[in-house]
Amino acid sequence: MKIIDAHSHVDYITHHHQTDVVGTVVCTTKESEWNALSNLCKQDTNIYGAFGVHPWFIDSVENGFESRLENLLKNNSSYMIGEIGLDKYKPDMEHQIDIFQKQFDIGIKLQRTIFIHCVGAWDKILHVLKQYKKSDLPIIVFHGFNASDDILNHLSNYNNIMFSISKNAVYDENSRIERIDINKILIETDGKKDIILKDIIEKISQIKNNINVGDMIYNNTQKVLNNG
Repeated sequence: MKIIDAHSHVDYITHHHQTDVVGTVVCTTKESEWNALSNLCKQDTNIYGAFGVHPWFIDSVENGFESRLENLLKNNSSYMIGEIGLDKYKPDMEHQIDIFQKQFDIGIKLQRTIFIHCVGAWDKILHVLKQYKKSDLPIIVFHGFNASDDILNHLSNYNNIMFSISKNAVYDENSRIERIDINKILIETDGKKDIILKDIIEKISQIKNNINVGDMIYNNTQKVLNNG
């Protein structure tokens, strides 16, 4: 069985540490990490880079960041966008939305996979999605997903939206995993060294009563890496 971590960070390259993990999607949180990640991607072809500014770090944004992000992606056809998003519990939602929207629009323009962090701001995320034709959207991955049935139902109407699952979701008695299409599931560590991806696959396999879950999730991740 081959496993790809669908969401980690520059300080934890999962396939360097876990058996059966053959690749790692590494997301940045601020522009100061972009060069380091780009260098890692060039040194190791099993590191898949996603570049962006996380909503927790919008204060680090400097003028022209969106042009630098777009140029970085234009010069590297395999690079994706992430980790971007909205967080209700962090300050200045209007500024968060502005930074998010600029990065989201680059993902649409260049048709690159987008990794999204959303905490308590699903109404605003859904509002953004409704501004676009479904056919215009690239693949979108909601990381650490464990939202309500209502949100899941809304997002499941999009063929190109995927759900990245971590340890918390598989052991949550209110988990929505049973109701998520297996063809839309990815798995992740979020850079947490105590999370073993093989254990998550085994748990999802039990929930889904499907012994082929590992291979299916691997194929889902390959789809994300190739943007469809």
